[in-house]
Amino acid sequence: MPLKPPRRSRSARKAAPPAKDEGLLEVDDIQGNILAGFNKDYQLLVALAIHDPAAAKAWLSRVAPHISSLAEVSQFNQLFRAKRKRLGHDPVGLIATWANIAFSHDGLAKLTSQADADGVPDDAFRQGLPNRAANLGDRPAADGQPASGHWVVGAVDRVPDILLIVASDDPAQLDCVATQLCPGAGDLAGAPDVIWRELGETRNDLPGHEHFGFKDGVSQPGVRGLVSRSPDVYLTDRLLRDASDGEISFASPGVPLVWPGQFVFGYPSSDRNNGRPVPPQALAPAWIRNGSLLVFRRLRQDVAAFHAFLRAASASLAATPDFPGLTAERLGAMLVGRWPSGAPIARSPAQENTDLAKDALSVNDFLFASDTPAPTFRPGTRPAKNFPRATADPLGFVCPRPAHIRKVNPRDQDSDQGDVFDTLTRRILRRGIPFGLPFPTPPGGQLPVDDGVERGLHFLCYQTSIIEQFELLQMDWANSTDNPKPHGHDLIIGQSMDERREVQLFTAVGGNQSLQTDRTFVTMTGGGYFFAPSIGALQQVLATP
Repeated sequence: MPLKPPRRSRSARKAAPPAKDEGLLEVDDIQGNILAGFNKDYQLLVALAIHDPAAAKAWLSRVAPHISSLAEVSQFNQLFRAKRKRLGHDPVGLIATWANIAFSHDGLAKLTSQADADGVPDDAFRQGLPNRAANLGDRPAADGQPASGHWVVGAVDRVPDILLIVASDDPAQLDCVATQLCPGAGDLAGAPDVIWRELGETRNDLPGHEHFGFKDGVSQPGVRGLVSRSPDVYLTDRLLRDASDGEISFASPGVPLVWPGQFVFGYPSSDRNNGRPVPPQALAPAWIRNGSLLVFRRLRQDVAAFHAFLRAASASLAATPDFPGLTAERLGAMLVGRWPSGAPIARSPAQENTDLAKDALSVNDFLFASDTPAPTFRPGTRPAKNFPRATADPLGFVCPRPAHIRKVNPRDQDSDQGDVFDTLTRRILRRGIPFGLPFPTPPGGQLPVDDGVERGLHFLCYQTSIIEQFELLQMDWANSTDNPKPHGHDLIIGQSMDERREVQLFTAVGGNQSLQTDRTFVTMTGGGYFFAPSIGALQQVLATP
């Protein structure tokens, strides 16, 4: 079914032509959480099942006007950042509540047709997360059921048809909007049923940190594209001078520019050999344009086991000549690649540096294989602070090769898949948030003991190829001892079917120590693969009788 041209925002209706190198993003048609990110303290996930497609379409027609666009979310985020920069703290009273929606393969088929649902170009999406779980390393349940047998949401034959996301700065407003949007007495009989819901929220004791205690979401790619017909009004602000031919362009230090087709259908994507734009693939049906694939994984974190492991392992390593005096905090930083504050170990090898972590122009400015050159800013841009530069560390003496951030983003280091341009095509846009109460700090430095409270992360990410992006990161890199480079598993998110995982830690003077564990610190407990359609497709296809 052909779609009407999406309504342009006021700023996008100006007469000036777009820049030659980057096209205009259809900001009123793309859902806001995909490219801009809600970035809220509270985020509710609601899973729904469709029983009567006609009643579901009637409900969707009521919900569709409340779905937040890229134009709305990006403009609010820009205003929020500007006020925070001027005030020096988060602006009081500047709040918003957003909603986005996504559909499983079966959900799309119920609302359109099997052929249309199969038209979404990703085999993993068509098969669904439960059928991919074993490949991802999610282990079968102890009672012999499949990996999804004890998931709280998304198990085989219980995959949600719809995932509704409501996010807000204020929990009362979130509850109000969620109540308004979820099916109720005013909807037709047979409207979708709510089969699961769960609130995620930032930690009040450590905002922005996940439950292991590390700053989360520090590194995101910069998405190319204009948001206005006025020249140089980009979705991602450009602070650095353009790169020379054959080099990766960065929006700001450590933030590479990636073509939007890696995250939204219908736009150029990145060539794996040179990073140049590749024309978008033909889409059938055409309404897939401006949509994106959403991966949701509910990850339970065993905080007590993780920190007990760090204590025992660091004490063992500290007794060796290779890592004398090694602390649990430093070992944690070596396994993550960052200190708890988010400061990269590549720039602060020996100790935490909270000042570095707070500087947005420094916290992502590092390479692995080569010395990191000083950034060249555009005129009028304030320079980064003078923190020590990251030096070449190809063998992982400072930031170990199996460190989490190095496993899932090799940066300038070649991988088993290719070079730095190939790595750009693997990037994802993460939109996760913790769930559950923070783990209580044991008194007097005592050994942490499991308190029986469930906590973890609602892992959410957007991309246009689940197989080549999310699944490759998890299956081929995090779960592997050899890829993207040898020396062990990602002990943070990596999975192993025999439950034994290991890393090797090397020193520049020839030291080599091996760490092993049979404990899994992150366990999959639910989720699904979804398609987040354009707002136009939602209104004109999915919600139309």
